[in-house]
Amino acid sequence: MATVMIIEDDPLMARMLATLLEFEGYATVICPSPEQALDCIREARPDVVVMDFYLGKARAPGLLRSLRKDPDLRGVRVIVVSGDDQETAARAAGADEFLLKPFPMEELIQRIRKLG
Repeated sequence: MATVMIIEDDPLMARMLATLLEFEGYATVICPSPEQALDCIREARPDVVVMDFYLGKARAPGLLRSLRKDPDLRGVRVIVVSGDDQETAARAAGADEFLLKPFPMEELIQRIRKLG
């Protein structure tokens, strides 16, 4: 069973995504805060990370650049999601996939399968 980590600054959205992914058979881990994201990834070693582009004061590109610089974490597969079309910025920073909100849950599942 693949493990999906959710990095989202909205706790309700994070829980909803986790619940839907668990219904699909995935193990999920919700990172408690964007500031802890690298530590969460290092500890949980997820197969795929689903990360919101806007994370409160943080932004996905900065987090992705840090992730890609870390030799132990650079291989982690990341899907960035956003309500704004931030695909160019997300991919330039190292995202493997990008989804524009709102997206069909099946689309997220397909991307996770592709990466996982």
